[in-house]
Amino acid sequence: MNKIIETTLPLTELNKLAIKEKAGKIGHPANLHMWWGRSPISSSTAALCSAVMDYSDETIENDMNLIAQIASGDEDALNTVRERFAASDNLLTVWDPFSGFGSFSLAAHKLGMAALANDLNPVASVLTRAVVDIPGRFFSQKPVHPGTAKNINYFGAEGLAEDLEFYGEWVENQALKKLAHIYPQMPNGEIPFTWLWVRTVKCPNPVCNCNIPLANSYVLSNSKTAQYWAEPVVEEGFIHFVIHEGKCPPGKESNKTVNFGARFRCPVCGEITTDEYIKKMGEQHKLGAKMMAVVTNVGGKKFFYVPDEMQQTAADVIAPDDIPPGAMPVNPHWYSPPSFGITSYADLFTARQLLMLTTFSDLVREVQDIAASDALASEMSEISGSLADGGNGALAYGQAIGIYLALVIDKMVDYNSSICSWRTVGGNIRSTFGRQAIPMVWTFAEGNPFSNVSGNFKTLLKSVVDSVRCLGNEVPAIVFQDNAVTMEYPHNVLVCTELPYYKDIGYADLSDFFYIWLRRSLKNIYPQMFSSIVTPKNELSTVSTYYGVPKEEAEDKYKKDMKLVCKKLYECSSADYPALLFYCFRKSDLEYIKSGSSGKNESAWEFMLESLMDCGFAITAIWPMRLEAASVKADSTRVLIVANKKHKRQNQVTRRAFINTLKHKLPVKLNLLFSASLMQEDEMLSCMGQGFSIFTQYQAVINADGSKMCVHDALQIIYLECIEYLMQKNAVAGKDTMKAREE
Repeated sequence: MNKIIETTLPLTELNKLAIKEKAGKIGHPANLHMWWGRSPISSSTAALCSAVMDYSDETIENDMNLIAQIASGDEDALNTVRERFAASDNLLTVWDPFSGFGSFSLAAHKLGMAALANDLNPVASVLTRAVVDIPGRFFSQKPVHPGTAKNINYFGAEGLAEDLEFYGEWVENQALKKLAHIYPQMPNGEIPFTWLWVRTVKCPNPVCNCNIPLANSYVLSNSKTAQYWAEPVVEEGFIHFVIHEGKCPPGKESNKTVNFGARFRCPVCGEITTDEYIKKMGEQHKLGAKMMAVVTNVGGKKFFYVPDEMQQTAADVIAPDDIPPGAMPVNPHWYSPPSFGITSYADLFTARQLLMLTTFSDLVREVQDIAASDALASEMSEISGSLADGGNGALAYGQAIGIYLALVIDKMVDYNSSICSWRTVGGNIRSTFGRQAIPMVWTFAEGNPFSNVSGNFKTLLKSVVDSVRCLGNEVPAIVFQDNAVTMEYPHNVLVCTELPYYKDIGYADLSDFFYIWLRRSLKNIYPQMFSSIVTPKNELSTVSTYYGVPKEEAEDKYKKDMKLVCKKLYECSSADYPALLFYCFRKSDLEYIKSGSSGKNESAWEFMLESLMDCGFAITAIWPMRLEAASVKADSTRVLIVANKKHKRQNQVTRRAFINTLKHKLPVKLNLLFSASLMQEDEMLSCMGQGFSIFTQYQAVINADGSKMCVHDALQIIYLECIEYLMQKNAVAGKDTMKAREE
């Protein structure tokens, strides 16, 4: 019997909820730590549920409503399916060999299913442990910190969250004692929450001795209620800043002469720098930085001050000797700073930021022992071992507190680098990762971790505490850190994973920004996982061409490894449930299908479908499962490929017979498909998925010349049939609309 996901889905509702989830909310697990391309938990839970539920004409309407309610997080609906799944003989186990953030494992837990997860990337592995493994080990554990109320019952990870808040406050208090002198108040008692800096370089004019401010913007605030701007003033060949209230006059907004590149005008002599000059000076470590303004917040209103001597002296600290090592790759696609001589991750931080972050990181290591000691005093077992050894006693509990606090430090890292820019309208700091890259930022914002404004340690701690509070499940979860290409897979599992897309997002590279700080705090907990200076670069998501590997060789390796992964997924997949495989469908993939050209050079999309079929899977559905609203500018769509190993594929058939079958069966499938709500932008992919399910019923489709029909040619035929169906459907809909208007 087919599963619901192989036939229909409440796709419109699921995609709306997924897009809404991306916006984030208090208490959502996503607030633990950023991860690129995180799978929405809402639509993932619904997909898993519909992969287990049988399709029935009699119950489909109720089942579709139930699936939509599950996606929205309705507890009554979730309890209904948990009870239904629990009544089966065997506990369902979901396997995700590319776990990333751990969303599919979380979705499995919401449905009462066991979770097995893996990711070679240590950052991803720690995140998955933090969301599904650690909370389960300490399920309904009471807090252990001194002064805990004895007569209160705690559920899930509520006790763990309370302890995290307590020990996080201890870390903050200790850090303030060590660092207060480098974060001084203003003479009027106001607390700075941001220092605005501009990078500088010596003027290329040999006659001029000026340090040019490389300011892409002198505008400090451009909101309706407050407008401020900084003006560089030259006195005796040196520059200082004067801050004006009011709208910045035209032509004074910046000394950058072009939108792109590093061309800045010297305010003293008028000389204009070139990209080559600034890159050369950067390579010689001759780029500097000058404090431009100090920002305070009083009663929600921002004030901007010229930096006095105290503020400048406080920022002029010596960076610690033991800063985390790690070099950025020479990869302009994702990394701009190395082109300007900023080659190590530590170079992305000011000396004060390095001192602050190393201090917090070291306190995280220290607090682990304190929490473990308190856990022992609260009569928690001491003999169960460390987290790495599967422990759930006092030692492991102290380490768990350390892991969540290390995630707080990572959030601080994201908001405390010299890549953080300043929002002139909102009056706040942008994080390092405004996009999936590390750009070069000329005017940057340095935050105060002890300020009274959002983005300080206190608010970041609260966001993690609120996320932990909503976690916790007694269902088993095991997380591995291994190479999905070479590791041994479990057997008879429900596969649900996001397959790495070649040249998509460089997780292995970008995550190094966070890894070096996690390593400092957590190497004592997971020595093997954090044994290397940076993350492993032999995973499938690594773009090898940026490491000197020729393009063809890199693509061949990706295809070889992915074919092996598909084979492993087929072998481990349960025959009772389809595998759920998320992938990327690009605009260029559709254009290639529409082009009418022969399929000699298959796209990545066609390669994936071919690989799944070659190892024995039948593709029974394809669904657009979006991370963001559809847009004409969007280059790609996230899709779910439903692959079933149980379906016995029929013998080969002729091309003509296949087309006749398609014309006969596809309209029936599509009529059923459109019985559910479907957004117009999702129609074509969903329709083609139903058509492709007919193609994969056969071992082979034979062309008139005796050759085997390739996936590309099949998709072209299916596309034309889908176009014909949609045109007829829209024509009928148009007639019905006209008739309704006439009536």
